[in-house]
Amino acid sequence: MIVVIFVSVAGFLVYRYHANQRRYLQTLTRSIYDTLQPSSDTRAGSFLQTAPTNDKGFHRTSTSGSHHSQYAVAYVRKMKKYQQAKKNSIRTTIKHEKQIYSSTERVMNHIPYPPAHLLTVKEIFGTSDKPNLSLLLQHLEAEGRLQLDAALTIMIRGRELTAREPNMLEISTPVTIVGDIHGQFFDMLKMFEKGGDVASNRYLFLGDYVDRGQFSVEVVLYLWAVKIAHPDTFFLLRGNHECRNLTVYFTFSFKDECLLKLGDVFYEECMKSFDCLPVAALVQSQLFCIHGCLSPEIRQIREITDLERTMEPPTRGPLCDILWADPTDGYDNEKLDQRYEMFTHNGPRGCSYNVSYKAICKFLDDNDLLCVIRAHQVQSAGCKMYKKHEKTLFPTLVTIFSAPNYCEVYKNRGAILRYDGSVMHVFQYKWVKHPYVLPNFLDAFRWSIPFVLEKVTDMLL
Repeated sequence: MIVVIFVSVAGFLVYRYHANQRRYLQTLTRSIYDTLQPSSDTRAGSFLQTAPTNDKGFHRTSTSGSHHSQYAVAYVRKMKKYQQAKKNSIRTTIKHEKQIYSSTERVMNHIPYPPAHLLTVKEIFGTSDKPNLSLLLQHLEAEGRLQLDAALTIMIRGRELTAREPNMLEISTPVTIVGDIHGQFFDMLKMFEKGGDVASNRYLFLGDYVDRGQFSVEVVLYLWAVKIAHPDTFFLLRGNHECRNLTVYFTFSFKDECLLKLGDVFYEECMKSFDCLPVAALVQSQLFCIHGCLSPEIRQIREITDLERTMEPPTRGPLCDILWADPTDGYDNEKLDQRYEMFTHNGPRGCSYNVSYKAICKFLDDNDLLCVIRAHQVQSAGCKMYKKHEKTLFPTLVTIFSAPNYCEVYKNRGAILRYDGSVMHVFQYKWVKHPYVLPNFLDAFRWSIPFVLEKVTDMLL
């Protein structure tokens, strides 16, 4: 139906264009002829004497009226030839920023086309059970895509590894902790430049790999491939966006991207993989790492091991809180001797809780922990360290966010946190340029339809 409407509108616009051209030529002919015809009280010779040359600079010496009409006809023929030549011109140009560009060539012709070849399972894995990360990264960075079998193989093998991991990982130091990525593949590559090579550094990701950004598929494929290559030093936790409910709603939703690039089979496999991700990590028995924040139903960290995680996250309960909770707005101004509720309803999220300073301190004391590390909230500097504990003088809570210029509007920095067992090091970075994608992954045809309809409405009304 949309194609029929678009073709009808295009035909109508072409008809109007040619009709306007015909009317223009007819008007021009009459104007020239009327101008060149001598009036009853004026001789042709006297008219030409006042205008001895035309606009082309050729002298006219004839004084007969028939010659004037011949001049008009010749002029109109020349105009028709000009219009036809303009119409048949294949190479047209536009002027932009004082430079001339061809409309039939790419403006940024130094940028190569995306690879047309789809990577296969054999090319990625060869005869080994480990993927060729350099080949995969080079292909994805050039906007290349994978065959469906290759993409499914990466997700399934990664899922088999994370499914064997416990709900709460125990990780030694040094380790680099990474916050939200949100489909910003090219910014993630910048992050790896700051954090170091995945082969020689230990990484812990706190979730939210998809949605909001335009390259969530590339993020997931590369991270899962790295997990396959380095299962003992590369760890992935689940975020609140790794679920079926959220991956269908946003401007650049993960489901839409999957359907565009690989299909619904790949999307369903991603959901199964997300269900198997661990939900917490304990670093050096000191740092408790989760995506959201604490739950009033979890007082001891060992209780996390009893949770059922291989499911769609519910709208309430400890699994929901671990993925969705936030610290209170007045966290840094709270005092332990004040009387207030430790957990209050999280209105902006519509679920879970806001966690107070007192609740965090109690949880740290009861479990002999140093700090809670979480993600889930954008930070202008990429990282925020909250109020210190009165006993340890160490920040009780740290939020890390690794997606710079979040949603292309926040202008925030990204950051990662490296902990060596005693000192936290924060590395910041700015966003990088990336290939442009139309909203909601539209193609140029569908994207242009509203503008064409608007023009048609203006002409008809």
